[in-house]
Amino acid sequence: MDDLKEALDSSSITDSVADITYHNGYTFSFGLRVAISFLGLFGLFAILSGGPGYILGPPIVFFTIYAHTSTFGTDVSFSNNYIREYSKSFWFKRGKWKTTVLLPDITILKMGKSIGVNHVYSEKTAQVTKTVYSVWVLSANHRKRVLIRETESAAKCYEVAVYLSEKMGKNLVDFNPVISQATRAKRYERH
Repeated sequence: MDDLKEALDSSSITDSVADITYHNGYTFSFGLRVAISFLGLFGLFAILSGGPGYILGPPIVFFTIYAHTSTFGTDVSFSNNYIREYSKSFWFKRGKWKTTVLLPDITILKMGKSIGVNHVYSEKTAQVTKTVYSVWVLSANHRKRVLIRETESAAKCYEVAVYLSEKMGKNLVDFNPVISQATRAKRYERH
């Protein structure tokens, strides 16, 4: 009964110890972090110049540090099968622990992430797509999912999925969400 209560009321889970942490990336893209670095240098020069720089510089430097320390990822606790999607800034993690009692499956998904780049002299946007492989924990009908790990290597992603399925007692399956009757009816109407 305790497992069911935890599954229904995740607010009762206050804390857990992370056995493994997966860092999935930065909140700000690489290009934006480079631009913010130049802004941070401007803030430092403002502080060093004195006068109004003492007022303008510190918030700019503060924002630069925030941008470079903002990351996201997932913590996994094997002892009680909890997971936590976290965001981290200024070296402090924020996120709620969730039980995986109602998430019996684990899968690998291949996705294309688009990065848009605007041209200065054109209205068009250049789209660069990179392939990303990710490990997800899924509900029984595959309609609810929680990201565990994201990487550009298919082999590394497969290793993580196999390892986690063994350690957490999850089924390694193909992604196959259950389609509801309402969705089927809509698809039928379109054809």
